[in-house]
Amino acid sequence: MDSELVLSWPLWAAAGAVFLAAGFTQGALGFGFPTISTPVLVLLTDVKTAIILNLLPNFTVNTISIVRGGNWGASLGRYWPVAVYVLIGSFLGAMFLIMAPPAPLRLLLALIIIAYLYQHRLAKLDWSWLARRPYISALGFGLTGGFFSGSLNQSLPPLLIYFTLLGLEITAMTQILNLCFLGGKAVQAATLGLAGQIALSAVLANIPMTLIALAGMYLGTHAQRRFSVETYNRVLRRILFAIALVLIWQASASVLR
Repeated sequence: MDSELVLSWPLWAAAGAVFLAAGFTQGALGFGFPTISTPVLVLLTDVKTAIILNLLPNFTVNTISIVRGGNWGASLGRYWPVAVYVLIGSFLGAMFLIMAPPAPLRLLLALIIIAYLYQHRLAKLDWSWLARRPYISALGFGLTGGFFSGSLNQSLPPLLIYFTLLGLEITAMTQILNLCFLGGKAVQAATLGLAGQIALSAVLANIPMTLIALAGMYLGTHAQRRFSVETYNRVLRRILFAIALVLIWQASASVLR
């Protein structure tokens, strides 16, 4: 893909709306920005363009979430090795993003969304080995989360399953998740930049998108007490499921051409 970022004005407007909604989710729930922004943008453009547009907005909202979250000792102080493994996985994932054709990336994104939606069922599998093999489990989930972070901006499903199974308290979980997201974005951006995948036009485009994302985050933070998180999550899950189906259709149509 040419590193220059050229979109029509309707696509720019749609991207702004996507970042506003993703920022709202981040502000309301404490995480989830790329879970919304990346797959919706992929429906409109392609995986690489969606990820490049996400670089600065994602980095910024995750930094803010880490700084204001608190409870550092229970999260960052204890689980920082997972974040280190995420860095390694993110590099591998970013290299895969550079080399992989579009159709498999769309299909993989659809599958990781489905895994996120049905994580409650995955959690019912036998995960007793996590306690017996703490170092191996941290390495495995960290590398997996990092790979999906670098390639698809979707480290949440494997990491959320891992920290939920460990019984991590919600505030500490939010902190360590955002640290993993932040580190993954830094490695992803560096890898794509060194590979010549990020042009000046893409850097400039990130600035207004970041401001829109921050506006959405502000609205989400102040709307937390005014709406039902359960209802919001239910609607969000239905939207993500529909997006996954469309991504599968797009990938299949591309292969069959």
